Amino acid sequence: MTMKYLTLIACLLVSNTHSFSQVPITTTRCNNIRLLSSSSNDDGQSSAKTQEMRMEMSSLKGAKAISKLDINERTKRAMLAESVENRIFEITEVLEVLVKKNSGLLEGDAREEAVELAKQTKALQVQYDDLVSGRPSMLLDLEDERS
Repeated sequence: MTMKYLTLIACLLVSNTHSFSQVPITTTRCNNIRLLSSSSNDDGQSSAKTQEMRMEMSSLKGAKAISKLDINERTKRAMLAESVENRIFEITEVLEVLVKKNSGLLEGDAREEAVELAKQTKALQVQYDDLVSGRPSMLLDLEDERS
């Protein structure tokens, strides 16, 4: 996913320089989404594939808005989105391990941990959507404050 995302960002950057002939990015992204949905969907991969498809769809929806931003803004957003994406996949993996460890039955501390992980994932998904759609993002504001 990360390499695909970086490749798509590179395509956006290159398409705005007019150095190469333009290939419709939405076609490429749609093909990626079709490939994702047609790939094997065993239980170990289903959560990751769902997350990946969700992120691809968010990126696709925001591609036009992102292409209108200046290069520095796009670069910041791409780097932050990649970090957020990596964290979402880490949390998803931890959650899958927790569910398997408890044979799918989450009670007590395991349930509380799962709920907390789900809340973190949801908050990160919102941040990811903001970053890839061109909407204002708290993460960008924090990055600007640190600079």
